[in-house]
Amino acid sequence: MVAACMLGTFLAESSALHCIVRKVRFRSVLSFHPKLHSSIQASSYTIGMAMNFFDKLWHQKFKRPHHLAKTVDTGTGQTVVLLHGIGRSGQVWQHVVEQLAKLPYRVVAFDLLGFGASPKPDWLEYDVDDHAQAVLASIQQLRPKGPIILVGHSMGCLVAVRVARLRPDLTKHLVLYEMPLYEGLPQKKRYRLRLDLYFKMYERILGYQPTFSVETAKLAERLAGRIAGFEITKATWQPFVKSLRHTVMKQTAAADIKQLPMPMDVIYGSYDMLVIRGKPQQTFGFDNERIASHTIRARHLISKSASRFIVGRIEDAEHPDRVKVSPLSRKKKVAASVKRAQQAARRSRA
Repeated sequence: MVAACMLGTFLAESSALHCIVRKVRFRSVLSFHPKLHSSIQASSYTIGMAMNFFDKLWHQKFKRPHHLAKTVDTGTGQTVVLLHGIGRSGQVWQHVVEQLAKLPYRVVAFDLLGFGASPKPDWLEYDVDDHAQAVLASIQQLRPKGPIILVGHSMGCLVAVRVARLRPDLTKHLVLYEMPLYEGLPQKKRYRLRLDLYFKMYERILGYQPTFSVETAKLAERLAGRIAGFEITKATWQPFVKSLRHTVMKQTAAADIKQLPMPMDVIYGSYDMLVIRGKPQQTFGFDNERIASHTIRARHLISKSASRFIVGRIEDAEHPDRVKVSPLSRKKKVAASVKRAQQAARRSRA
């Protein structure tokens, strides 16, 4: 225990020293003192090597989970944690955060492991448990007053489900937007064809070598940014590839969801080309009343309209007694009002 505390203290002090060495700039001085310049460069390299060594020792050898960077931590009240998708960062939740800021919630958006400002260890497998353990460690640092509402987008849904499976006492409600569920789907030809297509596409991505240059970016990279909103850099490429292989392609969500005791909302966009919209009742069992399925007009991105719907499901989770109106019910009401108006117009002409 004493050794662990000493190691933690050393890591903290080394991290602080490393930040000081990186941030302090002596350009005018160093131009006249090349030996000092070389000395500081050597010291920075040595500290970097030491930090890498102790990172592997603390996290790889001792199995201590990483802590995630927070893009957002604002408000008070019921804690809502937002988990972004693969190749993104917590910034994707901007519209959701803006709408929740008007309501009594504490909203936290993490950068998942390997993305944004979070750690990017090169030795990690980036499977769903790696991501989930980092999320759990980071949630515990928040010291929430009770179970949280966990919201996921794309791969973030798979991580959210795993977090809820590992710690069901910590999760009050799940809101899963555009979950790429590939296990447990009905054995129908159209599902098999799309799964084959997706996995062939993923295998091509795994063998792809991006340019990481705006000027020379290939068409595939530009399309990936426009369709899926991926923000891939040289630093996040390996976490992206490993997360795709070990979290998205080798997923546990279908089996995990069947074991979860808490209610959840599963939301799909009718224009999304990256996920398969299976029927939750067929996938998870017809007797599973904890799952509410919704389809809205949206692509894979988190638009303003999609954000409003997500916030509505969060409000439903916090106030389950209020009357819920599904999108289909709204359409029926609008159609009925239009029909009544047309009938009234015909009567007036008669």
